[in-house]
Amino acid sequence: MKEAEKILLLAFRKSQKKFFLEMLKEEHTENFYLEETRQYIVPSLTALKYISKPDFNPACDFAVDELIAKTSISFPKFILRIFFKILTYITYLRYYKIFDKNFSKVLIWNGGKFRQLIAIEIAKLLNKQVVYFENGLLPNTQVLDLKGINFSNSVPRNKEFYQTYTSDIELPSQLVPRVSKHTEKFNKQEDKLPKEFIFVPFQVDYDTQIITESKFIKNMRALFDVIVELSKETNFHFILKEHPSSGINYPDLHQRVKEFNNITFANSYPTQELIEKSLAVVCINSTVGVESLLLKKKVILLGNAFYKIEGISYGASNIEELKTLFSNFETLEFNEDLVDKFLKYLYNDYLVKTDENLYKNFVHFLK
Repeated sequence: MKEAEKILLLAFRKSQKKFFLEMLKEEHTENFYLEETRQYIVPSLTALKYISKPDFNPACDFAVDELIAKTSISFPKFILRIFFKILTYITYLRYYKIFDKNFSKVLIWNGGKFRQLIAIEIAKLLNKQVVYFENGLLPNTQVLDLKGINFSNSVPRNKEFYQTYTSDIELPSQLVPRVSKHTEKFNKQEDKLPKEFIFVPFQVDYDTQIITESKFIKNMRALFDVIVELSKETNFHFILKEHPSSGINYPDLHQRVKEFNNITFANSYPTQELIEKSLAVVCINSTVGVESLLLKKKVILLGNAFYKIEGISYGASNIEELKTLFSNFETLEFNEDLVDKFLKYLYNDYLVKTDENLYKNFVHFLK
């Protein structure tokens, strides 16, 4: 790497700063430097010259949809959009100072949220390469990708790639439990699980996976409605579980579920147990879907997902397609060999393991 080139570690939160500080303890990080967005308050006058060039519509749209998903606010969308448009330009003027420096790459968490989308547009404007990182897709791993995360990542999407892939690496067998701040909701005593059931994990309504990559199901209440309609035409029992990290409660759904004999919430059960005891898993595009493949379960996806690949999972983009899949449920195959190769590629070639070499591997990748 040329001596003049530097690599920016951009922290939007304290947790990211903490991660970066650990990384900077590694050898060969003399060209790495850390910046915190909160330290940049004064707007850049230079940025005014280029204010019309970036496309801030995705950032604005996400901010509006995220606020509505979090709060169910009843303001007209056009008013919210005006507010966030103003906030977008203020943020752009602040962040421009971060990027108007001598560095070649910038490491950013996730990349799909409001402030991150603005930062990425500035990086494009000033020809800086963006590198994305996120929580991993398999136990004790991290994602590090030049293209993006989740549906935007660089994982190959054709089954032929995996048919020819070989690895003798041993895959993990135990999932990492997600700890919830809402202990009362997840420690409640519940009925025993039915002998056979379909597991349906909820996701976070205001996550990028739902707002950006889920056209069919826009929130968990919509998912509940789809399961209700599906349950009327099948003999399957459906077990639902709320996401431990979600700040949204569903008292209305817990009341409605009492009307059905074949739909149940099972928040207190570990996700791994629900996957292992299920016949199959229906999810939008959650990491739980990848974990379900790891535990050798058929997976049906309702949103955009990087692992919606022929021979690895099944997909439905509307209720009729979902009903068709369930009407032919017994014929849905689980291609264990292909799924195993797919997961081994993720674990061995794509993901970064969260071990003693984590930070060293990050540094090596960035350089």
